[in-house]
Amino acid sequence: MWVFLGGLLEAIADFVTDVWLRRRVRAKNKRPENSWQKDAAEVAYVDWVVTPAVMLAAVAGFLVLFYLFGCSFGVSLFWTLGPAGLYCAYRWFKVLNT
Repeated sequence: MWVFLGGLLEAIADFVTDVWLRRRVRAKNKRPENSWQKDAAEVAYVDWVVTPAVMLAAVAGFLVLFYLFGCSFGVSLFWTLGPAGLYCAYRWFKVLNT
């Protein structure tokens, strides 16, 4: 129970700080200010739609490479999680700078 509550509080704090960080970066770059709702929607889209979808695709790719093609564990992991991590980082920086 306490683990669940701690994780929930951490997720809420992470989301709020992500939105706050996005607003600060926009203000620092002298861009027009968005509403809190628009910023929250864009952060939520990356946090809860793009990232899980990319990680699900990476896990599926890992399983295909490891079990169907017989690649080693390390090669399968590198070929799938490397590009997935880079794409998630690219999307995050794109959200911060828009």
